[in-house]
Amino acid sequence: MMRQMVTGLAGMMAFFVLFGVAAADETAALEKKKQVTLGKRTIVNGNLPQAKKAAISDALYQSVERVVLDMLSPADITANLDLLYGQVLSDTEHYVETYRVLAEVERDGQYMVAVEAAVNAPDLEAVFTRTGILYTDKTTPSILLLISEQSYNEVLARYWWGKNPLPYASFAEGALIDALEKKGFNLVGKGPDRPNLESLGIAFDFVHDSMGALKLAGALKADILVMGRARAEEPSNRMGDERSYPATVGLEMFAVETGEPMGSIDQSAVAKSGVEAEGPNQALVQAGNLAAEALTARISDFWSARQPTVHAIETRVEGTDYLSSFILLRKVLNDMPGIQDIKTKELGSDRAMVDIMFKGNAATLADRLMLKTFDAFGIEISEVTPSSMTLRFVTQKDVAPVPESEIKKAYISE
Repeated sequence: MMRQMVTGLAGMMAFFVLFGVAAADETAALEKKKQVTLGKRTIVNGNLPQAKKAAISDALYQSVERVVLDMLSPADITANLDLLYGQVLSDTEHYVETYRVLAEVERDGQYMVAVEAAVNAPDLEAVFTRTGILYTDKTTPSILLLISEQSYNEVLARYWWGKNPLPYASFAEGALIDALEKKGFNLVGKGPDRPNLESLGIAFDFVHDSMGALKLAGALKADILVMGRARAEEPSNRMGDERSYPATVGLEMFAVETGEPMGSIDQSAVAKSGVEAEGPNQALVQAGNLAAEALTARISDFWSARQPTVHAIETRVEGTDYLSSFILLRKVLNDMPGIQDIKTKELGSDRAMVDIMFKGNAATLADRLMLKTFDAFGIEISEVTPSSMTLRFVTQKDVAPVPESEIKKAYISE
């Protein structure tokens, strides 16, 4: 992604470019990006297999690293380096779908490989969108999971809400959370973030009380409620020391805003294990993974059908040398996600009034802007209401002028 950092009048243009092109092109993002990279490791104590494995890991790391560098600007990388290493580069092989070794050679105590890898760019984009590094036109919903779980040797199901909750740890829920978060969905009320129902004034009449659950989801500002039952059944088939452990996961989904049911999902799985303490848990994880696959597809389809309403955001644009910057405004905003049109209402010598037709409200625009930092200029936002805001462009001293050719490329929508 190319972004141009300029000064003076170009500073205003750079801000809008940075804001508008932060997300990768949607079509390209859906592709599985293939990379050819080289890996090299020292052969220790003649252990060729270990050296080869390490060299391949080195090449795969570089494959993902290249895609990350292609998707993000230098400013994004600089501002989020800790997060990138913590959530992406520390587990690069998770984002590699397939790979093949094209060539390998042993020389001077080193093992070298050439690897072609298919990197899952959509999963990377989902992480960057969820964490706020990238902004796209595809917002993702927040989800509350309420999954009770029970094994065949337990008298009661385990859950953390309701009148008499038992100590809670769910293998199926863990699989659901992992899958949903990797797809970029935001999970609320999980783990240590689980809320205190008494402090919220919310009570459940029974474990799977959908009315109480919807109240809780609303209090946590979730968009989607997913209630479910996970159960591991008694093992049946046996082969030697191994037995077959079946498990089922059933889910019901609701749109929190309206309480509208979104349907149900039922998935079953069977795990083979020679350890009775592990078999049921493995089956629950497998059933949870299958349920997660169906759930992500169902939620994505439902959410994409809810097109955001386009609002006219009345925007006052002002600041030093504002007019030249405003001339560039329409040209740059053409590529911004969520922007439908920009209509000039008033054009003066020291300010302009425009309507920005945007899928969202003024606060959303302002929030996105406030997360960005720039060296050559500053942006001041004030008087933000749901439908209006004031945007002031503040230039720094000793700024370079914008080439006249750049101004001529822009135009104003009347």
